[in-house]
Amino acid sequence: MNVLKAHNLFLTGFLLITFFIMPVFLANPCSASFVPSNNITIEKTGMTWEYQEQVTGNESIVFRNLIDMQEGNRDSFVNAWEILKAENFLRDQIKKDVKTKPDVKMNGTSEPVKIANVDFLLSKEALGNTSKNSSITNSASVSYIFEEEIGQGTSIWFMGTPNSNVTITLPSNFSVAKIEGLNNKSQRSDGNLTVLKGTFDPKENITIWVSENKSSKAELQKNNGTIEQTVTNENTKKANKTIAAGEYLEIRSFLGYLTDNIFKDIFHSYLSPKN
Repeated sequence: MNVLKAHNLFLTGFLLITFFIMPVFLANPCSASFVPSNNITIEKTGMTWEYQEQVTGNESIVFRNLIDMQEGNRDSFVNAWEILKAENFLRDQIKKDVKTKPDVKMNGTSEPVKIANVDFLLSKEALGNTSKNSSITNSASVSYIFEEEIGQGTSIWFMGTPNSNVTITLPSNFSVAKIEGLNNKSQRSDGNLTVLKGTFDPKENITIWVSENKSSKAELQKNNGTIEQTVTNENTKKANKTIAAGEYLEIRSFLGYLTDNIFKDIFHSYLSPKN
């Protein structure tokens, strides 16, 4: 996902200014880089895409200067208020960007995929003098809701930053039937979760087709049936105990009635004058 494409837009918007103000910083582009990583967690009814990007070398100087010029007072110093304003700017840009060019599709269309929440956190490492070249690690998170539940054979398409690292965690009791666009692929199991790792290919796209584990589903249904039967048996036992207790009370009450009346008759007979 190009979640931080807004970040790049932020840089691009001031690129010409940068060329004139900081030519020395751009003289050696090899010493500057962005190192992105993606963590995608899929559920049956939605997903969360967490994106982290580290800005290093000369680009960290460029980035600090852009914050100071775009959201600050251009005093060559980045303060907390300027970082907060830059976060809001980038958060809004991400929302616009993802809505304009969807980066997640289900079964070939973005229609059932809705954005629930977008967040952006600009690292406090950006604080300080704009001439610092120490690294800055920013992060973004986008939550999606699926209007259609993931099921057997569902395909999910992701558009991300080329060659960036990615971890994809599938829903509980789901596995991968087929996958395209994930380079340096590895797969492991974490309990009943399938976890994929690799990198986006240069075309930026990854598509996975999921398969629901029928054995796990059957086992879950079996367990649910066992639990339900256990509950039913317990309820039946309780009902039987209640009935037995009720019958005991009724018998005891009846015996008490008989005993009381017999003793009353005997007592009255004893007190009555004899003929």
